[in-house]
Amino acid sequence: MHDFVCPIDRLPLTPTGDHAALRSAAGRLYPIHDGIPDFVEDATQDARPAGNQDFYRTRASEYDRGNDVMFKMLLAEQQPVRESLIDALGVRAGMRVLEIGCGTCRDTVHLLRRNLTVYAGDLAPEMLAIGRQRLVDAGADVNQVHLFRGDVMRLPFPDGFFDAAFHFGGLNLFPDIAAALAEMARVVKPGGRVVAGDEGVGSWLAQTQFAKILKNSNPLFEHTAPLDRIPLNARDVTCRWILSGSFYLISFEVGDGEPELDLDVEFPGWRGGSHRTRYFGRLEGVSPELRHTVVQRAAAEGLSITAWLERALRKATEQN
Repeated sequence: MHDFVCPIDRLPLTPTGDHAALRSAAGRLYPIHDGIPDFVEDATQDARPAGNQDFYRTRASEYDRGNDVMFKMLLAEQQPVRESLIDALGVRAGMRVLEIGCGTCRDTVHLLRRNLTVYAGDLAPEMLAIGRQRLVDAGADVNQVHLFRGDVMRLPFPDGFFDAAFHFGGLNLFPDIAAALAEMARVVKPGGRVVAGDEGVGSWLAQTQFAKILKNSNPLFEHTAPLDRIPLNARDVTCRWILSGSFYLISFEVGDGEPELDLDVEFPGWRGGSHRTRYFGRLEGVSPELRHTVVQRAAAEGLSITAWLERALRKATEQN
């Protein structure tokens, strides 16, 4: 069903005979409620808590009103702001995009206007119910949007399934932000982008009345951009603040592992060597007097310290 996989072992799922659930090879059973697969509830086990679902389930009915108030108090127009969030993804028509934490699908509508295939998930079924109605009212193509109930910590998709991933508005409440961003990056193919943001007044505004008023009404504005939790395979990382500096927006391209270096580029100058010899070829320390002698002799012969030492050590080992 729409290429979902088990969020635990990431193996394919098959529908049950009555199409009321999706079953994994390990026997896990994920129910389908009103056409929306539920990857938070495993019907074969006791329900497990997922993230901050209770926080949003109890606020579903007031969530949209709260969004309207927030944009109004920040003197911002919702539509152009939401369009600018989608712009940060750098997506083109025909691409496949994940929106996790879709809430009531306000941003989902904007994603669909780009002629994208969108997989939109949230923890709270109450949010998804409102969001589905919003999509119906907007005349969304059912073949372009796939709703699901899911946990950002365990996404029901294979590696590299999406061209981009998007989240806005709940990052501060994720139980493990580093793990969540890494999981979003996992399901995006190399070269695709991850965009995520939430409340967090910019540090240059920390002592302003603007910041103090926001934080007094909503402590979530006290959060800061979690730059130290961006995954190590992130490339072309940017962080900007929007809505008058009250929200941060992190964007990065998905790469492969840590950044690479050419370890064998030779450095000019008296020290010489390369990253490989300087980092991996370090020897036990010597006395300051001996080091000074080595520096002098290398200079006298017009060699770098590294070249002189390697020649001397090679000669010594060959003699033995």
